[in-house]
Amino acid sequence: MSDLTGKFKLFSSENFDEFLKAVGVGLLIRKLGNTSKPTVEISQNGDKWKIKTITTFKTTEIEFKLGEEFEETRMDGSVVKTTITQEGNKLIQKQLGDKEVTIVREINGDELKVVCTVEDIVSTRTYNRESS
Repeated sequence: MSDLTGKFKLFSSENFDEFLKAVGVGLLIRKLGNTSKPTVEISQNGDKWKIKTITTFKTTEIEFKLGEEFEETRMDGSVVKTTITQEGNKLIQKQLGDKEVTIVREINGDELKVVCTVEDIVSTRTYNRESS
């Protein structure tokens, strides 16, 4: 099984604007989201996990235990109920708010693939592992 922790830098993004639009993100935040090249840091300490997303305009951080629902404030300021589970080398995040959003983070070697789905809109973002 791949190590699910590490620091990853975005290198490709497909259909992200359509995904953000479907979730209800406004034009200004969408433009910022589409031009930024975020770094994602995934860490684990015992049964506590942390996913930190760093961009030039904003940094968000979520801390959670697998399978336990928590309140999350997304980058656009929306507050949703979130549960994250693990299946092999995948972290599967379900956000319940105005719309149900699924974010699957899958690590294969030095690559992190993030597939974001809302309704019938799918966005795939690929990150490369940064050396520590």
